[in-house]
Amino acid sequence: MAVVFAQGTLTVTGQPLNTETVTIGGKVYTFQTVLTNVDGNIFIGATAAASLQNLKDAVNLTGTPGTQYAAAMTANTGVVANTITATTLQFVARIAGLVSNLIASTETLTNGSFGGGLLTGGLGDLFTDIRALIAVNQINGAVVQALIDLTDPEGNE
Repeated sequence: MAVVFAQGTLTVTGQPLNTETVTIGGKVYTFQTVLTNVDGNIFIGATAAASLQNLKDAVNLTGTPGTQYAAAMTANTGVVANTITATTLQFVARIAGLVSNLIASTETLTNGSFGGGLLTGGLGDLFTDIRALIAVNQINGAVVQALIDLTDPEGNE
C-alpha cells in the first residue's frame, strides 16, 4: 500500500487578532501585535497574507526570527507548513500513514478556521508508520518491540 502523509489547510478571511492561536502538530502558535520572545509567538503582519507567511516561516524555522516570529521559536516536530496563498496555508504531517490522521489542527481565530479538527488523508500500514517514527527519533527500540509484539505476535512482519 502506498504511504501518504495527512494534510490540513488553515483558511483565513481576515487578520488574526492579538493573542489568537493556531495549534498544529502539538505546538501552539500565538499571534501578537507586539512580538515578545517566547517560543510559539508569531507577529501579526500588515495583511492576513503576511501573517500567514509569518506562521509558515515559524513552523518551518525559515524567514527572519525575532521579526516574523519569536527568536526563541523551536521546531514543530509534527508538521511542516507547505503551500501558501493569500488566504490559505497547508500543513503536511512529518510522518506518513494512518497515524498522521491523528494530528490535531485547531485554532481560536475569529477570522479563520481549519477544515477539521484533525489532519486527513494519511494512508499506510502500521509497520510503515513504526519505521517512520523510528526514522525521526519519535520512539525508541523498546516501544518499537512492544508495538510489533502487539500487532504481529507471530513475528510475521
